[in-house]
Amino acid sequence: MHDTIAAAAGPRPAAEVTLRRFRGRGPAFSSRNPPGLCRADDLMLAVSELASNAVLHSPSGNGGTVTVRIRTALRWARAEVTDDGPAGTLQAAGNGWGLEIVRAVTDRCGAASLPDGRRTAWAEVTWP
Repeated sequence: MHDTIAAAAGPRPAAEVTLRRFRGRGPAFSSRNPPGLCRADDLMLAVSELASNAVLHSPSGNGGTVTVRIRTALRWARAEVTDDGPAGTLQAAGNGWGLEIVRAVTDRCGAASLPDGRRTAWAEVTWP
């Protein structure tokens, strides 16, 4: 199953609506996993952090777009957050804990630059 949610990310209230729409899908997503083995909360936390980074550190936060795509399989789920690319100015290192949180609550995570300049950050969780 695949689920894609997209909305304008700037100004910030639109991004918050997008995250609320995604979070609202949590129970349906988690009900597909066996009881006690759900990692949906971990993945939703990761998406929240990655989407926040997209809004704060890319042109997406200034009227651009953030796209969230969820892919699921029998024992695996992957979230991809795509933004409009790197910010025009360099950000200071160590701005927050977002990526450390993503690393801590997921099994794998990473990022890729797309040929059109956009950027996708992703996170995966698995269960037995």
